[in-house]
Amino acid sequence: MIKPNRKIRSLSATVLTGLAGIVLSYSPPDAKADIATAAAITRTEDGLASSTVTSIYDLAARLRSEQSRWLAIMPPGAGFTLRQACGMVVFDPKAFPDSFTSGLIGEKIYDSPVYSIILVEDPDTRETVIANADDKVIAVIKPEEGYNPYWYLEMQYPDLYSGLYSDAVIKELIDACDPSHIQITLNLLPADFVKTYAKAVVEAKAALALNASKSKTGGGMLRYQSSGMTNLEIVGIERATNGTRVTLAYPDNYTNRVDFFTCPDLIANWWDLAVSATNVNSSTNFITWVDVNVSAQAVRFYNFANADQDLDFDGIPDGREMLMYHTSSTNWDSDYDGLSDSNEVFSLHTDPNNPKTNKPDVWIFYPTNESRKVWIP
Repeated sequence: MIKPNRKIRSLSATVLTGLAGIVLSYSPPDAKADIATAAAITRTEDGLASSTVTSIYDLAARLRSEQSRWLAIMPPGAGFTLRQACGMVVFDPKAFPDSFTSGLIGEKIYDSPVYSIILVEDPDTRETVIANADDKVIAVIKPEEGYNPYWYLEMQYPDLYSGLYSDAVIKELIDACDPSHIQITLNLLPADFVKTYAKAVVEAKAALALNASKSKTGGGMLRYQSSGMTNLEIVGIERATNGTRVTLAYPDNYTNRVDFFTCPDLIANWWDLAVSATNVNSSTNFITWVDVNVSAQAVRFYNFANADQDLDFDGIPDGREMLMYHTSSTNWDSDYDGLSDSNEVFSLHTDPNNPKTNKPDVWIFYPTNESRKVWIP
């Protein structure tokens, strides 16, 4: 923990003069720092207060809220569980049952007691189970009346029982879309310590900022700073004036081209090639791409791959095989029908994963931004 033992002074000039030497504005640097610090503490207090919970039922509602937020980006798979850290909430211990508060396990953070809890939805009973930092159950809340655990599935696949899907696919989708796969952790901060915690957080951030400003060195080539980078890595996704800016960093010795991919649905897991074989910049170790079509989809995921890597030498880069065609990146003929994957994809327009290549592989799009692969008899 960093605790500054002196006031933070302004590092910039505080006296502005005109041509005649008249002072246009002046305020003591300590006063400026004190005002900025007080404002930052107030903002931090307000932010903490806005996340106040008043009962264990509020905590259960928080789990539901976070499930709706994270289900859209949860990797598909019946056996996958995402335990997502969801920050700090403020609570009054006196308003909670003794059986709950007596089971809390805390630690001292920024001179304040903070209690970590885990919230899980039981896949059988649909109860919200709350455990302490040692995974010991300290509360169980029954689901609200009329709770439908398949709400996300029905929203994403309104045509699930229309006859377009096999029983096996339906079961797979039910398992993959189960909200019980989303668990969350929360830190509970007693209401009496909000001011203490907020003040310590602001002071710690100020100290870190001061240390960073002292350690900066000028000049040199612009580079993404990451220790021991050995692979491609997306290091930034941010809003741009005309879309979304994606920043990809790579090792200093990386010279191959890069493919960028987008996808609206990780469960379906079919990716589109957004930018083909982009050359990297040898004068730096990152490149940026602005996605101007981001508004075309309600949900947008990004991926990338080495555009020059083709382990099976079939003419399709490995990234495209795995993301776009779901073919093998180590076997030039994924379905063993004697035809190369590239020949089936680019020339014959048949399914490279099905040895019966006498039927064309056709994509029918419905509804907007979703796709289903069907066979034309």
